[in-house]
Amino acid sequence: MAEENNANSLERIFLSALVYNRTGVLLRVASLFARRGYNVISLTVAETENPVYSRITIVSDVEPHKFLQVERQLSKLEDVIKVVKLNESRLVSSELLLIKVHATNSQRTAVLKTINGFGAKVKDIGHTTITAELTGLPSLIDKFIGKMTKHGIIELSRSGLTALESGDTNIKGIEE
Repeated sequence: MAEENNANSLERIFLSALVYNRTGVLLRVASLFARRGYNVISLTVAETENPVYSRITIVSDVEPHKFLQVERQLSKLEDVIKVVKLNESRLVSSELLLIKVHATNSQRTAVLKTINGFGAKVKDIGHTTITAELTGLPSLIDKFIGKMTKHGIIELSRSGLTALESGDTNIKGIEE
């Protein structure tokens, strides 16, 4: 029961961090969350338009009164340039799913119908499997996985959420 109460007092946060694209930066960022006992729901990282920098997008559940402390500590880490809490109502976000399901000859039509119904793309057709790709909000990905379960999921891989704030501002604070 105590664990349930603790889970209810957590707030889902969306952070975007601009960092130098160097070895060890991701480890330091992830370690900060681990040391404080915060589960990382989703973490994506990739080079930006400038290869000197990477953008890290983190989704985590944090106690609301401790968020500012987490943000300040992240900002103080070596190689972290800027940390921004993204406003959930202003997110432009997406996630990528690759999923491989059973699809014998008798199942292919039903599997393809489900794939097409969600706007997913067929990436590979094997003798007894179909691999599909879907991008969208995590809720869409979850629904698709739920529908594909009846076909027999062999394996899947999710990228995690990546996000930008909508509008003209960017993480550098420059309106363009």
